[in-house]
Amino acid sequence: MEVQTRGEKKQIESSGPSGWKAWGQLVRIPNTFTSSADVLAGMCLGIAGDSFLNHPVSAVLGALASIAFYWGGMALNDVVDVDEDRLHNRPGPLVRGVIDVGVAKGATAGLFLLGAVLACLSGFLIHGQWQFVLSIAATLVFTIIGYDVWFKKTPLAPMLMGACRSLNMLLGVAIITGDTASSVPLAVWGFAAAFGVYVMGFTIAARKEFLSEQSRGRLGLGWGVAAMGIAGISFVMWKYPSPRIERLVATRGDFARWFFPALFWILSFPVFRRAWVSYQSLRGPDLGAAIRQAIVQILFIDAVLALVYAGPMAGLLIAALVVPTLMLSRMFRST
Repeated sequence: MEVQTRGEKKQIESSGPSGWKAWGQLVRIPNTFTSSADVLAGMCLGIAGDSFLNHPVSAVLGALASIAFYWGGMALNDVVDVDEDRLHNRPGPLVRGVIDVGVAKGATAGLFLLGAVLACLSGFLIHGQWQFVLSIAATLVFTIIGYDVWFKKTPLAPMLMGACRSLNMLLGVAIITGDTASSVPLAVWGFAAAFGVYVMGFTIAARKEFLSEQSRGRLGLGWGVAAMGIAGISFVMWKYPSPRIERLVATRGDFARWFFPALFWILSFPVFRRAWVSYQSLRGPDLGAAIRQAIVQILFIDAVLALVYAGPMAGLLIAALVVPTLMLSRMFRST
């Protein structure tokens, strides 16, 4: 009778179906499409009249690059927290031993490198340039590492998380333009910054999501900052209307200039409804539901930006990513 060692059993477990599910949990796979949507939206913002629709190969490569960065960041997050997670017996593939910590570290480094290569290749195929793309990608990686390794437990953590999302969107801008930071329109910087504020807000709210009893002060601050992010996105769109909005204003009147900024608030209603429930109840599960809704909302923010700058097809394709996101969220934990 063949006897298996403990290490052999672990290796067999991690290579089977349970192992693949463990990797999906490690990288928070339900949120994958929100990451790629940021890059696709950025590719719609960079140059008027151009978008990811005109560069399908680069769009796929850019989306995969963003996914690699996101997966790498999630894996690094759990690697850094593994000792604390073991102490508190929190669920996770590293705590259960389904995935070896050393393997997760190697995967993190490999994913970061792969993301940089794919991003540079994505931009190079469009305009033959890669330097600006690499600078944004490198800044994104350093911000991810800074959050996970040094600042996660500090007040700077939510700001860094928001910066990661802003840089992710700017990665798409760099891919489509291939120029320098000085050539990026002011409105694009505004969208990226306000988008980061939105993410920073719900990150503040989620800081103690694992607690059964929440702090009303922290939730009020977090959801208030998230609302400021939505307000910022709406203001930038109103202040600096896209060429498509300007054409609509010329034919339909000033209503068109207000409609799309207001659309962000309309689509954000489910988020703030759940946020209000969490604020009233102070229950961990209610906060978790609100955070999951806030993450899904990222897809609609990206979709509206793509719609306004690149047309209905670009917006619909990004919005359609909500389907696999919701399907995967039924099988995997997203926070």
